[in-house]
Amino acid sequence: MLIKIANFARDYAWGSRTLISDYFGTPATGQPMAEIWFGTHPGSPAVTVDSGKPLQEAIGHSLSFLLKILAAESPLSIQAHPNLAQAQAGFERENAAGIAPFAANRNYKDDQHKPEMIIALTEFEALCGFKPHTEIEFFLADLAQHPGVSQGMRAIAAEWLELLGQPEGLKKLFVNILSRRGNLDGVTAELTNLAEFEGQFALAERLNLLYPGDPGVVLALLMNHVYLEPGQALFLPAGNIHAYLSGLGVEIMAASDNVLRGGLTAKHIDTNELANVLDFSTEAVSKIQTRELVAGLVEYPAAVDEFITYRAELSGANILADLNLPGESIFLCTAGEVAVSTSLDERLVLRRGEAAYLSGDAKKFSLAGSGTCFMATSPKA
Repeated sequence: MLIKIANFARDYAWGSRTLISDYFGTPATGQPMAEIWFGTHPGSPAVTVDSGKPLQEAIGHSLSFLLKILAAESPLSIQAHPNLAQAQAGFERENAAGIAPFAANRNYKDDQHKPEMIIALTEFEALCGFKPHTEIEFFLADLAQHPGVSQGMRAIAAEWLELLGQPEGLKKLFVNILSRRGNLDGVTAELTNLAEFEGQFALAERLNLLYPGDPGVVLALLMNHVYLEPGQALFLPAGNIHAYLSGLGVEIMAASDNVLRGGLTAKHIDTNELANVLDFSTEAVSKIQTRELVAGLVEYPAAVDEFITYRAELSGANILADLNLPGESIFLCTAGEVAVSTSLDERLVLRRGEAAYLSGDAKKFSLAGSGTCFMATSPKA
């Protein structure tokens, strides 16, 4: 089965009014266009173009993965996702407590984990993981004796530095900062003032304009600030603290909506639950090293059971014939036109911004045309 699918843009406040419409040549809605989901997740299920049926109804089951177009004009919340055991336990616990499925204080919307990958279509900016321990230590030590801040700010920085040096110090530091929510206006204002003289505080100034006094302004300075060029990618496993700041990308994830937030948001924050979920290891970020399978086809390796991700580059001199995928797939054309044909004599032409579903019974498929196509596929038939 090869069928074209579609969906509407979701208008989250952090979305862009121009990125999706300009890049894909689609009409703007006049609202922030944040995400377009291609999958069966009930939060925003894709539909078949020919019949308008939800994709899940058309194929008779849900998919293990979800592919999205994501456009960030302003920062998403600092967040992390649970591992599978944590998600199952948390979902059961909140159900037993009688917390409504869509309650504002609900942490676990389902019992699944949500490892994810972001692949840049434009220049893309993100926060990802905690900086190396020595860099955090140096930053706090410098702040604790900085002549450009008040005595009170230096005292807070010294307290944070002492916490960092204790067993599980980064976790204690994180909880301390997050627990000051509502009482950090002076701290973030002082960090912002330093931006005039020191570039390392420019991010704090930028974030504080959007979320004045938010603990995420401080936490962002403890995280790796990452820039992706088009085609580059990050993998975000369970427990990874992250936030997308700006840019357009393709996001692939396990089909879950479990998000634990930790700053740059007015939404619910459960400090203790987030701290229990987080991975507090500290290291520089490694971008995904793609693997070329054949000329024009690369894989973005990730250690997950729910999806495998590929990018195909087609031209008149480059046709990808008789390819084989282990399971069902979602195709998304991001540039030009790409023709998808299968061993079952099915054929579709996808233009930029268009997507299709391919079932696992088509053992071979081919790609032709001139353009770029991303494919997310299930590792299992």
